[in-house]
Amino acid sequence: MAEAHRPRRRPTSASMRVVWMLVAFMGGGLLGLFLVLPRTRMLRPRRVLACDLCQRRHRRLLAAMVVLALVSVAGFGLRLSQRARELPACAADTSIAEGRRVIDPRAPSPPPMWSTVRSVMTAPVSGLALWFAEARGRGLCSVGDPPMTLAFVPQAGGHMGSMVGEVFLASPVPRINPVRARDLAQHESRHVDQWAVCTIAGGIALLPVLYLVDDTLYPGSENHFEQAAGLFDGAYGPPPDPPRGPQGWAIALWVGVIVLLTRRRIRWAVRTLQRRTRVPDPARCGVHTTGWR
Repeated sequence: MAEAHRPRRRPTSASMRVVWMLVAFMGGGLLGLFLVLPRTRMLRPRRVLACDLCQRRHRRLLAAMVVLALVSVAGFGLRLSQRARELPACAADTSIAEGRRVIDPRAPSPPPMWSTVRSVMTAPVSGLALWFAEARGRGLCSVGDPPMTLAFVPQAGGHMGSMVGEVFLASPVPRINPVRARDLAQHESRHVDQWAVCTIAGGIALLPVLYLVDDTLYPGSENHFEQAAGLFDGAYGPPPDPPRGPQGWAIALWVGVIVLLTRRRIRWAVRTLQRRTRVPDPARCGVHTTGWR
């Protein structure tokens, strides 16, 4: 009888395993592989199959990875279509008085292998940025060596710009000091490295989330991503002394978010620490069994 009630795993072909590995990596990077594939999870596959809520959560993770993978594929295709056509060279006034043109900034070229890897890994988010720029912006151009795509968007306002993958979203009428152009190119090139590393680790959504968390805790020149890219090169001021971060309200906010997301595991950990042995509810695992006792 016990053998009849034992959960059975659904057979999965080798080709489908490869497909799900590709979907998980495109959607969530290495983190996606860890979360989606049962054999890489801390939770045993048998426990996942025995719990209705674990199965439901796993299906939601699969659906989220599929959506993120489709978005990544669409962005990759948009980036390839942009690469297929040659963009005009950018020319921006340095000042009204001088009336000169900016010479393309030249940043130190990354190693050939890493340059290829980061171009491939940032292609999905770069394609999405290009789609937004072409839909809402005022044109594209190419600048620098190695080349960097500039997209002029009115939404940038007076802001210098933001690096999204390998696309720099800038004000339609930029004012660039030629002396600072090379420093800015180096700063943004380091942001491209950050995009590539974070995409490998956790997909296209990881860096925006980490940047948001860091920027709320350590705003302005205390932001660790900006410090890693170079504050002086990015025209940021020096960090305040004494430092203002971490912000108290941001700590409370993110601790609350973590508690909300892990509340069931906290409940299970409390029961475990109190050494309270409890039979799980029907069709539930220990984590999803209700009650603190």
